[in-house]
Amino acid sequence: MKKYLWMWLFICLGIQTTTAQDPGYRLLNEKNVIQNRNFYLFTLLEQLPAVNRLLQQDTAMQRVNIIYQQRLQSATALRSLLLDEPTITRLATYWPQLLQQHPAVMEELLKHMRASGFFQLYAAEPDTAILARAWKDAASGVNYIINAYTTNKGFRYPKIDSAAFYVASPAYQQAMGQLLKSTSHKDRRSTFFFQPALHAAIGLLLLNKHDECARYEPLDKTNSEAYTKVKTTDWNKYTYTALLIPGAGPGNNDPISDAGKSRCRIGAELYRKGSAPFIIVSGGHVHPYGTPYAEAVEMKKYMVNELKIPADVIMIDPYARHTTTNVRNAVRIAWKSGMPLQKRMLCVSDALQTYYVASSTFTKRCQDELGYMPAADLQQADLYYLSFLPDLKSLQANAMDPLDP
Repeated sequence: MKKYLWMWLFICLGIQTTTAQDPGYRLLNEKNVIQNRNFYLFTLLEQLPAVNRLLQQDTAMQRVNIIYQQRLQSATALRSLLLDEPTITRLATYWPQLLQQHPAVMEELLKHMRASGFFQLYAAEPDTAILARAWKDAASGVNYIINAYTTNKGFRYPKIDSAAFYVASPAYQQAMGQLLKSTSHKDRRSTFFFQPALHAAIGLLLLNKHDECARYEPLDKTNSEAYTKVKTTDWNKYTYTALLIPGAGPGNNDPISDAGKSRCRIGAELYRKGSAPFIIVSGGHVHPYGTPYAEAVEMKKYMVNELKIPADVIMIDPYARHTTTNVRNAVRIAWKSGMPLQKRMLCVSDALQTYYVASSTFTKRCQDELGYMPAADLQQADLYYLSFLPDLKSLQANAMDPLDP
């Protein structure tokens, strides 16, 4: 009896009782990479059997499902599938109610949420808050994609995120009509109300050739040689865990820019001096728009082929498209690969970029765009490099940046 009393007290007070983030955690539904990276909450609601059954049997959820099924049947445009604000607000308070009513089932959901690290920004908050905030993030992210890629407006980064086509053209309108038709057919008997909007959002990303977030997954396989080497590294021999080298996209169709090569040469020199046992090259498919080259991939080729750095000490982050996410994604790689997070990392670049990273302007941009600062205790050591401590808030998935969440 005392055991259940304590459990009820924990729930009523909203105290977290579930596990912490786990670098060995394996994602469910690994085939749908875009969904997992942007909307892992939805994957969990679909894939966890007990949670799935609970939501199918819940009377309030059934009513919401019926409303959205009716909307789907009468939809004449993809924007008809948007999740409306009253529903988003109402369910933000309903998920915590389900936790109180069904603690065992919902605790399984929360266990996966915390272990994945995708909700790390809310890790210190009560379980009720994590559920509410994760739901709002996912719903807002789906709506962002549908709004942006049906109108080509409202992009956070329009120069590199925008639609691949003129959205008012007959061909694009026809393509969106086909996507609505296939979504309606696929989700005619959807289990959950959010699925038509989710499938439409993913379909719009694919239609616009914006599958960047899925191209190199699983990243631990892409970086397998270096990740394996991490396990046998004697960290006491090194001042830093890794050298982070941010990319610099070319303004033409070259695979790598002169600035990128210069940064690689600085990093190679520091590696040879024994500053760190690993190098993280960071940069995705950024400039020019639609480029087939990922900065990180080309930087690794340059360092291996031209600078003769061993391939098994170079890890790639082929996703980052901004300095903010260069740092954030490097922290994610350090965590996932098993590097000691109490040791500092070294960011290696040209003098202008290192000055920027050390500035209050960069800190503000991180707060505005990520909601946190991915690096702690920044220290400028030289014109060309600065060191920092990783912050695990960097694990937080950002559904408002679907090409690199």
